[in-house]
Amino acid sequence: MRRSKQILFYCLMVVMTLAVIEGMAQAAYYIAYGEFNGGGRARLVPAPADVADELERQLRESPWVIHPYYGFTQRKANHEMNQVPPPRREEGVALIAVLGGSVARYVIPAFQNALEVWFRERDLPLRPVVLELAYNGMKQPQQVIQIANTLSLGGEYDIIVNLDGHNELIFAHENYFDYGVSPFYPLLWHNVLSGQLTDMQKLLVSRIYALRQRQQRLDAFTAAEPWRWLALYGIVNRYFHERTAAQILALNYELAATPSDSYSLQRYGPQLSLSTPPDEYELSRRALRVWYRSSVILHDLSRTAGAEYYHFLQPNQYMPDSKRLTAAELADAYDPDKVSVAAYRSAAPLWQRLGDELRQQGINYYDLTQVFADHQETIYQDDCCHVNLRGNELLAASMVRRLEPALRRRAALAGVKVGGGGGGGMPAGTALGGGAEERWPGQG
Repeated sequence: MRRSKQILFYCLMVVMTLAVIEGMAQAAYYIAYGEFNGGGRARLVPAPADVADELERQLRESPWVIHPYYGFTQRKANHEMNQVPPPRREEGVALIAVLGGSVARYVIPAFQNALEVWFRERDLPLRPVVLELAYNGMKQPQQVIQIANTLSLGGEYDIIVNLDGHNELIFAHENYFDYGVSPFYPLLWHNVLSGQLTDMQKLLVSRIYALRQRQQRLDAFTAAEPWRWLALYGIVNRYFHERTAAQILALNYELAATPSDSYSLQRYGPQLSLSTPPDEYELSRRALRVWYRSSVILHDLSRTAGAEYYHFLQPNQYMPDSKRLTAAELADAYDPDKVSVAAYRSAAPLWQRLGDELRQQGINYYDLTQVFADHQETIYQDDCCHVNLRGNELLAASMVRRLEPALRRRAALAGVKVGGGGGGGMPAGTALGGGAEERWPGQG
């Protein structure tokens, strides 16, 4: 009996000691990371592949085509993004350009339909034509460059709609922290321009992929049961994960600085001129400032061209308190370990301030991040930002409601000869209008 009590006592002491260690580890985890270890899901890292084959496959399968001004564009030569000369105003037509990334692109069918319904219900003599200038992955300042280029080529619009926000914030983080690319270059620009690599570059890339394999193993360890619930285990794992991420970033900088024909501003872009690299919050601040200034420039360009500019901040499931997510959305459209979680939480107050500044400057700016706040049904369909058909219909309807003043103004001009200059229209023959007699090669 005495022997069994001793064993029980020692077992109890071991359990208590482990409990104290775990409690101290939880405290240390909270001090280090500002949260308790909760056994969260692992971050998924793509399985590494042979670099040359992978880059060649990406180029071969990518829908992007390099564009000298926009970064990339649609493969179709006759697509609205690539038309030369660009579309111009017509009598009886409201020409509405839509800018932005994939969310803006995917909402266009619902937006076109909502506009047609709006004019039909009011029996107004105007036909809305929506131009698809949005494309997957696009972010500011690509939209500014698009409009500046199409206007210089003689393009005309009645209304310019910009639906953006997510790409400007998140892709700046991915470019900079994951690949050492300028946060203000197009998404994954180093892959778009992945040509011949020197031996030194191949060595650095192979080391990066080896570290990514280590990240993948650490992700698997993070998700291992039951250890992922232990704070001590979490601290060690997270330390090695962040150390590996820092090594990857350092190698990417080294890769970007490797002197060769394949490295230039063309591939990695100018690095931020800072004494120390920015943290996540500082990079978010810089990215949103670019987003803000780009909107001001688009407003000025639109006004100069006789068009009305409307800027919408797109909804996103990671914006705090923007929607009560359903079980399906939590399972399929929300990843608590994505950079979007922390980025949106820290950027939300700044977005609010910058939005107020845009409105104070007379810009038609509308924050649509709460557009799904009162909807209990499933809307988001992936862990990025994309919504289902119902979501696109709600988003399009919200945009049209806010566009009503501009639509009414365009409808009031429906009987006015195009080019008359009234109500914000641009007279033919002005510097940007180009004149009715303008001809392009192949037009005769």
